[in-house]
Amino acid sequence: MIIFSYLWNYKIIVLNNNELVLNKSKAFFEQILSTRAWNSSHGGVYVPVTGKTQPNQYLEDSLRDIVTVDGLKLTKINPAYMTRQISEINSVNYDIQFHITSLNPIRPANKSDEWETIALHEFEHGTPEILELAKNDSSAVYRFMAPLTTKQSCLQCHAKQGYQEGDIRGGISISFPAELYLKVVNSQLINLAVVHFLILVLGIAGLLIFYRKLNAYFLVIKTQNQELVELNAAKDKFFSIIAHDLKSPFNSIMGLSEILVEQIQEKDYAGIEKYAGIIHKSSHRAVDLLMSLMQWSLSQTGRMEFKPETIELVGFINEIITMSEEIARQKSIVIKKDFPSNAAVVADQDMINTVLRNLLSNAIKFTKPGGEILVSINQKPNEMTVSVKDSGIGIPAGRIGKLFQIDESYSTPGTNNERGTGLGLILCKEFIEKHGGRIWVESQEGNGSVVSFSLPANEKS
Repeated sequence: MIIFSYLWNYKIIVLNNNELVLNKSKAFFEQILSTRAWNSSHGGVYVPVTGKTQPNQYLEDSLRDIVTVDGLKLTKINPAYMTRQISEINSVNYDIQFHITSLNPIRPANKSDEWETIALHEFEHGTPEILELAKNDSSAVYRFMAPLTTKQSCLQCHAKQGYQEGDIRGGISISFPAELYLKVVNSQLINLAVVHFLILVLGIAGLLIFYRKLNAYFLVIKTQNQELVELNAAKDKFFSIIAHDLKSPFNSIMGLSEILVEQIQEKDYAGIEKYAGIIHKSSHRAVDLLMSLMQWSLSQTGRMEFKPETIELVGFINEIITMSEEIARQKSIVIKKDFPSNAAVVADQDMINTVLRNLLSNAIKFTKPGGEILVSINQKPNEMTVSVKDSGIGIPAGRIGKLFQIDESYSTPGTNNERGTGLGLILCKEFIEKHGGRIWVESQEGNGSVVSFSLPANEKS
């Protein structure tokens, strides 16, 4: 629409300018015709002979030159001669040139140029007038030409050429500078372009604003849909854990405790210690699972209190490692450390404790007996990174991206068939992101894993 408007108005401006130039050219032409008609109606006019006005050698008239009683020499000026003299005055004063011409001129200087010749031939075929813009390297001029029709008063000079009344015997061409008109047109075209450009910019801006609002609206809908998907996935995961993972340890506890009761009643004490140990492990697993479910539930409902405080990470992590070393020794796993002398960070102590215990528990779970685990701290100006590296079984590349997704949670038995809940890393991600940090996994199947998380250095969230 804007392009159509621009092209339409462009055409109107050019047409208006052409009409203005044409009307001006016609006015000049009509003025010349009126002057010639006045001269012709008087049979020519006499003027004093001067250096600039010499007798017209092409005028065949016995009374061309006369002398007054006072001795003043006069010469007759016919319409053609008068037109030439008017053209000379206008050329000097107004830079407007007239040229009376013909395909069969009496005066050789009136011979038509190439452009005038073409115009004269077109007049013979009925063209009423011609207007053209002629340009060269240094200037531009408008050229106008209209035909001269033979009248009765013209036959005195032109009958001998074979012309009859009504014949086209030539024409008058008018030339004048186009610079002023072209400047006006160019100025109008520039203004037109600027206005349409501004309209285009405003239109594009309006479309962008509309697009952004529409995109924001769809983004809200998309986010809400994603939240619904995640809520459904969380619900499904929750019921899955209750239906399967939580049921399994309680089945073991109930079944084995029933066996224990029967054996005690029969005073058969063989295997009681074994059964009690299994019940103890199943109880611990059920408690761990319930704790994870409780923390996950609190985080999902926004009821988990976030209490950041300054923590000295080196001592904090050492305490967690100490609590995990007994389980590691049962699999002959060595836990190594690479810490700076001190590393302070602002964080929620309970959340970071849960994260570190989960990462260490996973590292022990998936490391083969006799392996090793490295816990390291890397300090940077803007963040603190904690990494737990194990020499375990690693993770398939296609599974790494699903470790932190509730609907794609990945849980496999450990190297000693240890079982997990599938919630550990998901909780870790939520707790770390609560601090404004990030958590990621690097692993290659068969070559161990490195789980790292970063926290903003010394900044309260």
